[in-house]
Amino acid sequence: MAFFTLACAFHDTARLLERTLPLAIRSLTRPTCHDFEVILAAERSSDDVVAGLLRRLHDLGVDELRFRRTGRNAFSGAPSNNFHGKHFTTTTPYLITFTDDTFVWKTDDEFDVLDATARIFERNPEVVLVSKVDDHEEWAWPLTDVGPEIEPGVRSVNRVVDQLIAYDTRRFAPVAQRFGAWDLDTFTGNEGFEYQWENLASHVGTTGGRKIAYPERWPLRVRHSDLRMEPGSMHGTQDEDVKLKCFERLLESKGVSKR
Repeated sequence: MAFFTLACAFHDTARLLERTLPLAIRSLTRPTCHDFEVILAAERSSDDVVAGLLRRLHDLGVDELRFRRTGRNAFSGAPSNNFHGKHFTTTTPYLITFTDDTFVWKTDDEFDVLDATARIFERNPEVVLVSKVDDHEEWAWPLTDVGPEIEPGVRSVNRVVDQLIAYDTRRFAPVAQRFGAWDLDTFTGNEGFEYQWENLASHVGTTGGRKIAYPERWPLRVRHSDLRMEPGSMHGTQDEDVKLKCFERLLESKGVSKR
């Protein structure tokens, strides 16, 4: 039996969080034969928003709330780099990170996502990351294969994205540190040269014989509850009302469509 930390990145969309987080926890952990904890990391949130969360942690299924202001010692680049860089943990063997606008739906109620994740890592020592996000056709940086299947139904791919990343922390952390993951000025959002945490994580996972596993056949649908500003853009609307509408459409379609 292994131990997992599940960490959700949150900013200020409290109405959306009430819908997405309990569903994500249920889909990822029920049932499971492994132990786990759930951490909610509030970055750039207001004091009032965080105070409101405190009363709801039990209902949300959260074990620990972390609140960090980013006025000092903030990472460069996208704001989400602060979530990844400041809250990455090596105290548990497996870490799964996702965002407050991640929709997670399991099509087989008996499928144990945590166990399936652990087994991929156990069977394949070259795998450092596992990711499955289904709306990758929207990404500005396409998902592609970088070699043969790691095992039947599990692709070896070129990248991960913030919406869902599973780490073998002991395999990932030493390499990530060498690549500057915890240096505040590593990342950049400059037009024409984007280098964010997901770029660095993908770099770790596709060099030195390391691999990113994409389990395409899992009965799990993961999508971003937001729409792109324009086709091919890497930026979503960041509008909570739009995200809520996407969530409701995804719920109605069981994770097939958000439009």
